[in-house]
Amino acid sequence: MAEKKKKSKNGFWIQVLLMIVFLAGLLIMLYPFYVESINNFIDNRRVEEAQKLDAKRNARELAKLRAENERAAKKAARDPFRGTGNMNARKLRRHLLGRVVIPKINVNVPLFNLTTADTLNYGAAVLQGSSFPTGGKGKRTVIAAHRGLPERKLFTDLDKVRKGDLFVISVYGKNMAYKVYNIKVIKPNKVKSLLPVKDKDLATLMTCTPYMINSHRMLVTGYRVPYTKKIAREVEDASLMNNLIQASVILGCIMALAAVFYVLYRIIHGGLLKRRDINLEFIVVDENGVPVAGEPFQLFAGNGRRRLYRNQQEFIVRSDEHGRVRFTNLPGNVYCIRNDHLSVRAGIRKLRQKNAALYPKRKQKSFIVQNDENTWIVKKHH
Repeated sequence: MAEKKKKSKNGFWIQVLLMIVFLAGLLIMLYPFYVESINNFIDNRRVEEAQKLDAKRNARELAKLRAENERAAKKAARDPFRGTGNMNARKLRRHLLGRVVIPKINVNVPLFNLTTADTLNYGAAVLQGSSFPTGGKGKRTVIAAHRGLPERKLFTDLDKVRKGDLFVISVYGKNMAYKVYNIKVIKPNKVKSLLPVKDKDLATLMTCTPYMINSHRMLVTGYRVPYTKKIAREVEDASLMNNLIQASVILGCIMALAAVFYVLYRIIHGGLLKRRDINLEFIVVDENGVPVAGEPFQLFAGNGRRRLYRNQQEFIVRSDEHGRVRFTNLPGNVYCIRNDHLSVRAGIRKLRQKNAALYPKRKQKSFIVQNDENTWIVKKHH
């Protein structure tokens, strides 16, 4: 018996260890999903704060950007994905311009006015040397963002954008829509493709390609079109869909983790219950309350389908001359007691429960009751 208990204890700790390992693996596997979703909500919050600036301040900030555009160099800067510096969170907030929305792929990301390692990790950024996104003929704003970051989606699906699709840049309350007319792949040092074009109001979305190899740069360029109510609805729908997707991902992750924690709880709870020895006892009487002797009852697992054995024989107990049935020295758990006329669950369910009990169903409570001495009485019926 001692050896059997030792094996059972070892099996319990092995189960707990396996579930902990599984939980750690699940957390690692789900990391890109729940982190991306949480970051998405945080990023949207940042953008909302930037959009709440009053109209006068928005006008001043736009005027500053236009002035910067007039002083800007007439050529694009070097490749934004190499050699960028870092900044702290406080500075990061000061460089937030607005957002970039691509309805086709449900993208809604913050837009920063400076290209650094941090801004590219948090959202999209205006490439130094290109125009700030204020619009105007002879201007081209180039907006860069990463693909394949585990924490954020950003421009991961930019390759799914096609000619004729729209994207919107929102800066200090001003919404500018662009229709994609050119998609090309270049080497990182071929910056001529990023130069402005006379009399054209252009915006280019830029990211690394091929995915996870990042040897080239993908350019998705659009020309300015009027920002209509239809486009505004598409932007709102894309933002809503993005939020719904992220909320669903977070909910799914929570449910998966909750399921694992529940299974782990059940294993630990069941293991602690089994450390106790319990006896299942009740008295069988006939319809007149007279004890019934010799009535056989068999012990099953809690589901009522798997027979349990003791000494390599089916665990069957018959009622004695007083009608008493006793299953003794059982590991704490919930079992099923059955015979031709009865099937009832019995055992302990809680760690603080002192005595084992029978758990009759509602329709069984008419013939399975406790007397004044808290002894369970089972009235034999047909």
